Amino acid sequence: PAGEGFKQLQDVRDRIEISSWIGKQLRADVRGVSQSALKNSHAIQMSSDIRGETHVDELTLLVREAGRSGLTLVHYRLDEETGELIRESRMAWARDRVKSDDMVLGKVSSFDVEVMDKNGQWKQRLAPFSQQATFSWPRALRVSVLQGEKKQQWVMPIYQGLQ
Repeated sequence: PAGEGFKQLQDVRDRIEISSWIGKQLRADVRGVSQSALKNSHAIQMSSDIRGETHVDELTLLVREAGRSGLTLVHYRLDEETGELIRESRMAWARDRVKSDDMVLGKVSSFDVEVMDKNGQWKQRLAPFSQQATFSWPRALRVSVLQGEKKQQWVMPIYQGLQ
């Protein structure tokens, strides 16, 4: 019984550490979101893939990352085979064959991304920029992950687009 209690405490501690790390990294990246003068580079891109209660969304951000000159393309995705949330980053204008810096943020079973539009409504999809007459920054980003039975959620304002 004592060993089982220790294992449960260790599992809780591990989940807290993983969710804390994911939140810190997401907040840092969203704080650095930046727009490029190039028309084919978008500050925020997302895809939504909902399978019942499981979300396998993807998020790509164009950010000014500390320690790097120029803009960085940061891509969050859920690896369905391993159940790991992966953060891939590379210089925005690097050639496709340049390997990205990959970081495993932890095991999660669901990765859900939503944006708040200018009317304060949460949306699963962000309209493709090519279909918009003028660029409209979302107000905030909401990311939820599911680790076992525990759901963790972060709501992050996007300051770059504020007028």
